[in-house]
Amino acid sequence: MYAKLRAEHGPVVPVELEPGVDGWLVTDYETLIAWSRDTTAFTHDSRIWRDYREGRVDPDSPLLPMMAPRTNALFTDGSEHQRYRRAISDSLGAVTEEHLREVTRRYADGLIDQFCERGEADLLNEYARVLPMLVINELFGFDEDQGVRFATAMRNLWLGVDAERSNAEAERALSEVVGAKHREPGDDVTTRLIQHRAGLTDEEVIMQMLLIVGAANEPTANLIGAAVRSALADPVATGDRIPSDAALSDLVDRVLWLEPPIINYPVIYPRIDVPLDGGRTIRAGQPVMLSFAAANHFYRQENAERLEEAPNRAHVAWGAGPHRCPNRDEATSITSIALRALLARLPGLRLAVPREDLRWQITALSCIPLQLPVRFTPQSPLPPTDVEGPSWSPSDSLPETSDPKPPTSARSGLSSLSNFLVRLLRGS
Repeated sequence: MYAKLRAEHGPVVPVELEPGVDGWLVTDYETLIAWSRDTTAFTHDSRIWRDYREGRVDPDSPLLPMMAPRTNALFTDGSEHQRYRRAISDSLGAVTEEHLREVTRRYADGLIDQFCERGEADLLNEYARVLPMLVINELFGFDEDQGVRFATAMRNLWLGVDAERSNAEAERALSEVVGAKHREPGDDVTTRLIQHRAGLTDEEVIMQMLLIVGAANEPTANLIGAAVRSALADPVATGDRIPSDAALSDLVDRVLWLEPPIINYPVIYPRIDVPLDGGRTIRAGQPVMLSFAAANHFYRQENAERLEEAPNRAHVAWGAGPHRCPNRDEATSITSIALRALLARLPGLRLAVPREDLRWQITALSCIPLQLPVRFTPQSPLPPTDVEGPSWSPSDSLPETSDPKPPTSARSGLSSLSNFLVRLLRGS
């Protein structure tokens, strides 16, 4: 589709974001990078979005949660952006690599324990989508009820389901987290954002959390799922020997080139009219979507020989310029640990259906399968350890279910939250 669009319109393509709301799509690698770095001619601040400013976007439009103005690092530039970005980087940077790896391994093992005896699983909805939520919930100090409600709202936001209500519920859950951390500060990212020397207001803290946690959950899940699919297509990865850290890192980089977790986002806005070839013009205030997937694809196509000889990490899966994703190291670390745990613990891991039979869900933001069914040699859960996970507080608001209880060998902190997330993500 990208090739067809480029053949007809060139590297910058006119698109309709929703009926009556127009924009542009950048499919060229060099243009994407140049415009992302040009903070004079372009801005991420959607307050200059012409259709929005002039009232042509419906209040309940599913575009608004992803494009409406927000006081966070993604939607601001200059000193305001730097202030938010510094608070995010410092608060996340206090999470050591060792701690992140320990938390991720613990939850990865706990999730695998819940299905390893069956010899089959849906690794997308039982593992890839659940693991980042559990890790992020712990690092940010959510309790179980807050984690469930926020995860539900963000999943619906990502799919464009009842966007206005979902956005309000996500913000409400985060507001409760912030309020709780004011009363009882903890060793977590939320507390560090509240106490940061940038002096963020509670509203600003909530907006940074909405950005970080929202961007960490679904995109990291997409990346894990794509890495699993790539590994299962590689006989070296599914043999008797577990790939080295370097091999896993190369595999994740290859996935970031071929299947970036976000395909057409974020959006930038020209401050001035931008002339294009063929007499066309992008008017000031028109939204310009950045297609990471298309830019990567055509760059690889145009530089195939050079990339084959010397693979590199010049992909734009994490964006470019001052708004390049600050969470990229955490996302790749979680993905590598998640993949290693699967390959180490599930011998004979393979897709349960031919790859071409996978059913896909395509949105403007992502392209992911609905399920990732696999089979493997049944294994016993790991023996209980003395390492305790977080003590999730019980919640009266957790929906009733008749599902069977998880195995008693499941890791601490997984029993109710992870099973609810699996049901949620399966749509049951």
